[in-house]
Amino acid sequence: MSRREGKYAAPRHGRNVRRNTRARAKRYLVVCGGQATEPEYFEHMSSSLNSVAIRVISKTMAPSQLADYAVRCKRDDERNNDPEDCYCAVFVVVDVDDYHDHRQAQRICKDNGIRLIISNPCFEVWLIDHIRRCPASYADTPAVERYAGELKVVMGARNKHVNFEVIDGLTQKAVQNAERHNSEGNKAMARRQLEPYRESDYAPWTDMTDVIEAMG
Repeated sequence: MSRREGKYAAPRHGRNVRRNTRARAKRYLVVCGGQATEPEYFEHMSSSLNSVAIRVISKTMAPSQLADYAVRCKRDDERNNDPEDCYCAVFVVVDVDDYHDHRQAQRICKDNGIRLIISNPCFEVWLIDHIRRCPASYADTPAVERYAGELKVVMGARNKHVNFEVIDGLTQKAVQNAERHNSEGNKAMARRQLEPYRESDYAPWTDMTDVIEAMG
């Protein structure tokens, strides 16, 4: 038996074995319409989760435009990476606000293997859920934003920054609260139909539970 092939010799191609078995970070893409609150939340989420890397792109666009942009990003990623290194999932994260093209955005996302994540009327519904279930009476953006400020889940200029000291560690509570208000009445049906100018039929609502479930 040669010294090279002896009992304590390194396995052949040992470096390749170590590289291939090393756990890769699961990559996700989030394309969102918010300029402060949503990017902050997902960037914090990325730094807090083990083996998860979230790329966040923020654009001031209508939901259908964000969906089209996400499709281009997804195709670029698939063209430039091996299949096992591509995004595990792509999310388009939008509010309702004054937009009425969510049905079109949903179709684009569905046709391209992307998930449309709607918070109705705004992302702050999800932040409120970390503390308590967002009340059914809070169906417009000013009311939700005001309540989020009262609960101190947001802070800073115009209350556009996430107060992580208040919400950290409460994700599962947020999921439970969101599932409770999402299941009230006929909200789930209205969310699936996404009729233009009927957005109030499923407010308050947030699909952020789908993101939490996907990222484990």
